Parts: sequence; C-alpha cells; structure tokens
Amino acid sequence: MLDEKLTKAANAVTEAIRDTQEYKDFEQQKKIVRNDPEATRLVERLRELQARLMDIPEDERNSDYVYSLQDEYEEITENTSVYEYSRAEACYMTMIQEVLGTVIEDLDIDI
Repeated sequence: MLDEKLTKAANAVTEAIRDTQEYKDFEQQKKIVRNDPEATRLVERLRELQARLMDIPEDERNSDYVYSLQDEYEEITENTSVYEYSRAEACYMTMIQEVLGTVIEDLDIDI
C-alpha cells in the first residue's frame, strides 16, 4: 500500500493527466464510440486485430497474413468514429508512456 506522500503524488499526476488535451480528446472519442453500436463493434474488431498483430513473430511481419490484417485495419478505420478513436487512443497512450518513462528514468532500477 502506498504511503500518504506517494498517494498524494499519484493523485496529482492523475489530475494533471486529466487536464491534458490527449486525455480530453480520448474521453470525447470514447463517448462517441459508446453511443454508436456499429463503431463499438468495429473498435472491438480493431482490438482483436491489434492482438493478432502483436502475436506475430518479428521474422513473419512481412507475410501475406500480415498484409491481410493491415487491409482489414484500413477497412475498419474507414469508419470516421473508429479512426478518430484510434488516433486519440494512440496519442493518449503515447503521453502515458512518456509520463511513465519519466518516472522510471529517474529511478535506478538496474541490477
């Protein structure tokens, strides 16, 4: 369990993240997708597709199978709501990775 000082710091970071444009854009796109059953279904397909792509070994990334998945991705993101959601999610996740990277960078965790 976090001590009080770390809890306050974590809450401050959370609040700072909520104040970013990346967070606000992502939340807005989530609402749009949630209110559109077709977009919701397509985002679920997109997640499945992303999981399949992540499971492909590096040495097989130039296969016909990968190209077919890329074609499917392009087809799914022709839906404007899905495309905008995907873009907003990517920007938000990049920002989160940068925040976590900054925290980890300043800590010495090497053996």
